[in-house]
Formats: sequence, structure tokens, C-alpha cells
Amino acid sequence: MSDDFEKAVLINFNYGGIQDPQLKERAAAYIANIKQSTECWKLCVERYPSTLYPEVKFWCLQTLHEVICACYLQLDDGSRQAIKGALLTWLQRDCTVEQPALPPFLRNKLAQAIVAIVKREYPAVWPGFFRELVAAAGSGPGLTDMFVRIMVAVDEDVISLDIPRSAEETKLSMHLKDSMREQCISEVAAAWYNLTQLYKSSRPELAAFVLSSCARYVHWMDIGLVANDRFIPLLSELMDSPSPSLRGAATDMLTEVVSKRMEPTAKINLVQELKVVESCERLSSNLVAAAGASKAAAGTANSGGNSSSSTVNQDDELLAKYAKLLATLAGEVMDALKRVENVVISFNVTGLGVDDDASREATLAAQAANSLLESLTRAALTAFCSGVDTISMPLVPFISAYVARLRALVKRGQALPSGAQLHLQAVLEGVAAAARYPEDGANEAEDGSTGPGLGNNSSSTSSNSRARLSDAEVLAAREEQWEVEERRKELLVLLKNAAKLAFPEALNFVASKLQAALSGGVSGANGLTGFDGSSSVSKGPTAASVGLRFQDTEVAVTLLYELGEGAPEDALKAGSGGLVQLVLLLVTQGQGLPAGQHRLVALAVLETCVRYCRVLQQEQSAIPAVLSLFLGPKGLGHPSTDVATRACYLLSRLVKTLRANLRPYIDEMLRQLQPYLQIVATQPPPAGGTAVGKAGGAGSRCVVLSQGQLCRQVAVDAFCCYAGHRGLWWLWAPL
Repeated sequence: MSDDFEKAVLINFNYGGIQDPQLKERAAAYIANIKQSTECWKLCVERYPSTLYPEVKFWCLQTLHEVICACYLQLDDGSRQAIKGALLTWLQRDCTVEQPALPPFLRNKLAQAIVAIVKREYPAVWPGFFRELVAAAGSGPGLTDMFVRIMVAVDEDVISLDIPRSAEETKLSMHLKDSMREQCISEVAAAWYNLTQLYKSSRPELAAFVLSSCARYVHWMDIGLVANDRFIPLLSELMDSPSPSLRGAATDMLTEVVSKRMEPTAKINLVQELKVVESCERLSSNLVAAAGASKAAAGTANSGGNSSSSTVNQDDELLAKYAKLLATLAGEVMDALKRVENVVISFNVTGLGVDDDASREATLAAQAANSLLESLTRAALTAFCSGVDTISMPLVPFISAYVARLRALVKRGQALPSGAQLHLQAVLEGVAAAARYPEDGANEAEDGSTGPGLGNNSSSTSSNSRARLSDAEVLAAREEQWEVEERRKELLVLLKNAAKLAFPEALNFVASKLQAALSGGVSGANGLTGFDGSSSVSKGPTAASVGLRFQDTEVAVTLLYELGEGAPEDALKAGSGGLVQLVLLLVTQGQGLPAGQHRLVALAVLETCVRYCRVLQQEQSAIPAVLSLFLGPKGLGHPSTDVATRACYLLSRLVKTLRANLRPYIDEMLRQLQPYLQIVATQPPPAGGTAVGKAGGAGSRCVVLSQGQLCRQVAVDAFCCYAGHRGLWWLWAPL
């Protein structure tokens, strides 16, 4: 039967779901009164072994930890020995029993309390702590587990400077590391190896736990303790372990070894000794294969199959670790090569008397690094083209650095390395794959049939029209769009930098993507009388267009949009060919794009037309097609408010640029604007409405215009800020 103390602790931990606030307040006051006593640690030492409640045990350990942190050094020697002896007794007694095993949260708190004493007594008072801990770790899996938890607590509570610490704590951290280097770190490293070897088959989760604690210490201990002919073969073996957790831990360990700071020549020698590069191509191929399997598993889980989401998440985590290792290895080799090359250049430039051996060593190191970098670049680009975020995105910094290196070589007048053109082609492929919207994502349903159109372009009466998206679905789609746009920032910079190095190849690549998208659709039908006087009837999608997803079309148009920033200055001049012809291809056949009604595709097409409006000034025959895009069901008449509003703003910009070129089309523009104006004139303005341009306001003008003023301002410039239920409320007036 619990006494008042245990009852108060249990109430304080909300045991049994007690809701009485007065009872909770009394229990908290009772516990606080106990903690005020300088002898409260005696109650903890007495009650921990006798209580049957884990909550009470946790309170005892937590209180002991607080006492140790607050006044341990002020206690008399007998009290300190009593606390330390009790903790070690519980460690030896409770952590060796597997049935029932001590819960992990109690193991962590026990480790934290012991480390609090170590922090104050090692090495002066308790110099043999780590040797004693290593000796105990071999006594069974329970004590091995506590060895790991204590080493993790040492790192988190004392050593790691990733956690903000005071100047005194930083000094203590350095002192403890120095003491461990001098006295025991070699024994601890040997224990990590032996325990991993011992449990890799029988208890792979425990072996992975051991390795994960070791990885925390690699960056400051002697690299030879882990980068040796015993540890590295073990890690290589564990990379192929059937246990995902063990493979992940071994990968993390190798990543820490590779990223350890050292001189460039030493780093190159280390990478060669690790013999990891030889298996990188296999690793990158495995990444691509594993990515495909992960996608299939995710699809099975989403469709209600047997694959659990936890398994899919575990696979994704492991893929990310593999990609991080590959990216770290390649990045470290490139950095070492850069530093070695700088040494060689300085030797040659200064002309000072340099020892021949030093010069020869630097030259050989540069040659070795170049060879390593070539292999690693191939492997990284293979993985980069997988199209899986968890693999592609960790590799972006390295690939960006690689492209920057190539640009620096060109600026210095040096020839590109052999294979650089193939690498740049792979960069383009990888960017296109990584920049796609996810399959079966939140934007999949936004195909343009989720709401009514305007005027003659209404799709609300269509028999196959879907219901409107719910607010939650719309919010999820916008959040996904923001995430994709954030992810694309680095990718599109990479595209533009690659284009500056190899613009013809980039142009051909984008052309192939766009032509592949266009080949799946039907060109030119909008259901309206065209600006050239022809009349067309909207056609249904072809079999090819049905099979082409909006992601393919959207990314092709986006690549064309971004290519303009990486193009040479004369790429858009009249008669320059390639890029101009590609823009005209999109403009003239934009109505037939597969999935062209999708909100994201429609936005991409409109943005691209405005970016390349300079082409329209030179090729005026394409203006009717552009106006049809803006004034048709994929522009102002689009069911999505986002598209219609953005089309207004973009059309305003377009008209300001093409004002003189639009005069032949004024009458037809006004005729096609009329249905939208009629809707504006017959619907009241929404309460609290605002005129909306880009991002909810940029570029918009709030004025009321008559039809005569529309003519004088080429009609569209004024109309493009219309709202109604699309932002035309300010035009509410007899027109």
C-alpha cells in the first residue's frame, strides 16, 4: 500500500488520470517541501530500491541528479560516497536483469545522475571511472546498454559544444576531453569495437547503439583509434548487414571518420586507406535501386497495402544516411584537392626555393585527389538522378561546388576535365528529376476542374467535373507548393550555373523535356475565335496526354523559364535560333499542353510567356497565341482564383511591354474580355475584398475604369487587376 509520499509523487505525475486541481496542488506542495530539506537525498536512496512504481523511481533519480548538480561538492565525504555507492549498486543490480528490464527512461536518468558525479570527480577524485565502466560493459547486454547510455550522457551533458555552454562549462569540457585522451580513450575505443563485434549478429540493435555512441567521439579523438585495419573492415561488413539500424549506424560512423578535420594530404591518404571510394559506384547504384523500392513501398502503404509507414520512414532515413556519406566523402575530397592545388600554385607562383620532396608530395596528392574526385563525382551524379528527395538533396551542396569548380577552371583559362560534359548532362538530368512535384501529392487533384470558370469558359456544368477541393485540401496543396519552391531554390541555381558552362547542352536538354511534354497533347484548341480570325473547337485529350502527369509538363515549362537566366546575352536576339524557337514552340502550342489546365502548369506557362516577352516583340506572329492563353480558360477564365488573379497581374506587365504591338488586336481583346466584365458588373463585391496582384497585392492598381478608358490603355492593362470573386470588386460600376 502506498504511503503519503508515494501517493503525492504519483499524483504529481498524473498517475491514473487524476483531475482534481486542489489535490494536485497539495501533492505538488508536499513534494516541494520534501525537496527543500538538505537530507532529501537520503529519502531517494531509501525509496528507490523499495518502491514498485516506476514514477517514484524516476522522481528519486531526478531528485538525486538535482542534488548532485546543486550541492554535491558541499556535502560531506560520507554523503557523497553514499549517493555514489547507491547509484553504482542500482547500475549493477537493476541493469543486468532482462525480465523485467528496467525501462529506458529510468536507464537514461540513472546514466545522467552517474555522469553528473563524473563531471565533478573525473579525473581528480575518480580517475578510474572509464576503465571500470569498460570492464563492466563486457558483463552482459544490460551493462553494455548502460555503457552506451553513459557515454552518450557524457557527450551531451559535458563534452559536446553544439549545446550552448558557459565559459566555465566549456573549460570543463576541454579538460575532460584532454584527460580522456591521456588516460582512457584508447580503452573505450577498443570496447566500442569489441562490443560491436560481439553483438552484431545476436543483438544488432544493441550493436548499432554502440556504434552510434562511438560516432559522437570521432571528431575529437585520435583518428587512428577507429581508422585502422580492425575497425574499418568491420564497418564495411556492417554496411551490408541485414539489419537496417546496423547499416545506418555503420554509415554514420564512416561519415564521421571521413569528415574529421585534418591536413589535406592526410585526408586524401585517409580516404585511400578506407577503400570506400571503390565501393561508391556500387553504393550509388544501390541507392537508386533502394529508392525505387522505397517508392514502391510508399505507394503500397498509401494504397492500403501491407507495408507499414514506419518501415517506409526507416528506409528513407537509411537512404538519407547513405546519401550523406557519399556527399561528405565527395565534398571532403574536393576540399582537400582545392587546398593541395593552392599549395602547388603558390609553389609555382612564388618561385621560392621549395624542397623538392614537398613539391613532389603536393603534386602526387593533387593527382590522387583528382582520381578520387572523378570516381566520386560519377557515383554522386548517379545517385543525384534518382529523383528521391532524401537522396538528391544531401548531394546538392557537393554538386554545386563541383559546378563552381568547373566555372573557376574556365575563368582561369584552363580546359575542363575529361568527362565534364557528361557530368554536366547528368547534373541537368538530376535537377529535372529532383525539381518535380511528388507523385500522388497534395497538388495531384488540382487539375483545373475543381471549380466553376467564368463567362463562356465555365466548367461547372461539365458532367465529369470534380467537386471543389475542401479548405484542408487547398491548404495542403499550398503548403506542398511552398515546400517544393523552397527545395527548388538551390536546384534552379544549379541549373543556371550548369547552363552558363554548357548552354547548348542545357538548351537541348530543356528542348527534349518540352517536346516530350508537347508530344502528349493537342496543339491549339481553346474553343474561342482566335486572334487570327480562325475558329476552333476544343478537343479531348489524346491517349498520350492522359498518360502524361502534370509533374512532367510543369517541370519542363519551369526549366525553360529558368534557362533564361543562364543564357548568353545574345540568346534572345532575332535570328539567334535555339532559345527563341523553344519559346515560340511553347507559345504557339501552349494550349495543347497535357495537363495544361492544372493550376501549377497554367501558372508556369503564363510566367514563362511574360519572362520571354522580348521574343514576342521580335516575333509578332506569336502574339495572338499568347493573348489566347491569357484570355482563355487557362488564364483569366481559369477556375482557380490563384491562376486568374496572377494572370491579371502578368497580363498587365505583358501589355506594358507590348503596348505598340497590340493595336491590331484591340477589338478582339475587348470582345473576349466582355464575358468577364459582365460577371463583374452583375456580382456584388466581396466584403473586405482587395485588389490582388502577385503575392496578394504587388503590381495591382485599384481604379474604376470605363470601356473608353480600357480602349485608350489597350484594354487589358487596366482590366488585369479585376477581382469580383477574382479580385474585380473595384470595377463594380456601370461599364
